[in-house]
Amino acid sequence: MDFDFNQEQYQLRDSVRSFLEDQWGPKKARASLGKFDQNLWNGLCDLGLQTLLVPEKYGGAGLGLIDMVLVLEEFGYSLVPAAMSDTLLAAEILCLFGTDEQKDDFLPKIVTGNVRIAFAHASSDSTPVVAAGSGSIKLNGKKIAVQCASVASHFLVSACNKDGFEGLYLCDATNVKIRDHHAVDPTALLGEVSFEETPASFLGSKAVHRLLLTSAFAASAQMVGISSKALDIAVAYAKDRKQFDRAIGSFQAIKHKCADMFVALEGARSASYFASWALQDDAINSDLAVSIAKSTCGDACRQICNESMQIHGGVGFTWDFDIHFFMKRGKLLEYQYGDATQHRERVAQAVLD
Repeated sequence: MDFDFNQEQYQLRDSVRSFLEDQWGPKKARASLGKFDQNLWNGLCDLGLQTLLVPEKYGGAGLGLIDMVLVLEEFGYSLVPAAMSDTLLAAEILCLFGTDEQKDDFLPKIVTGNVRIAFAHASSDSTPVVAAGSGSIKLNGKKIAVQCASVASHFLVSACNKDGFEGLYLCDATNVKIRDHHAVDPTALLGEVSFEETPASFLGSKAVHRLLLTSAFAASAQMVGISSKALDIAVAYAKDRKQFDRAIGSFQAIKHKCADMFVALEGARSASYFASWALQDDAINSDLAVSIAKSTCGDACRQICNESMQIHGGVGFTWDFDIHFFMKRGKLLEYQYGDATQHRERVAQAVLD
């Protein structure tokens, strides 16, 4: 049995990597802090990435999450904003839970690159989002820490109805108010979204759970990419930085750090790959696989970024070096959709049950 990716999947990864090395990365991310780069979006759409999870009958590529995991890794490796990954996951949600009318309306627009969908889930405790209305549904309340909120054309919103049951709703961004957040990660473009009698359509209660699962998986895969880049940065610096007339990479203590980082990275990568398979095949243990991936990748990303920063010393925190950007993005993803402690508790509960 062959557990490796096929040639087409590696070709997709390589084309994404080649484009991002040329058109994005820390240098371009620095120049675009606080702004959304439309050229990046256009380039990713030219590669056809927005079509990956859209069925062929709607003009998409008809691929799955196993194909997407390598792309998500590259997104983390190059600090790509969440607009593309969130839109990809939204396409899968629409395919699974949308009505025929919703699919016919939105999926072709996703294929053309004319739609950007953001996931609004983290609630403001003071004003949680509530869905009301017997005929037309209206949303009221606030969501915080929504990635790429200011450039989204639509939002997928988790909200409770008057009876307290949570569901997923789709709404237009023209009917909301957005305030930018100051965030630990300046490249994430976080925003607070306020809903005031915002018209929305219902996608179902099970859609929330699926989107949280796929979002946790996507965060895991991106943390693998971040960890890989942090290790590459550390190794390059250790080869270049000299102490006592020797490259610090020749010292045993630094070699051991890099070896431990590599072991953690490969373990996290395996966990994220398995989660992609479990989700795509709708395996009975897909929830467990995602929790294992999120906890493993979160721990590994924190360890590798911290060790890379240690190898740099104090200069790693300065603006002249790139490692702090990856540490900040990793920290954001580590706590989104449940941190390592929460997901380990889920795994422990599943074992006990």
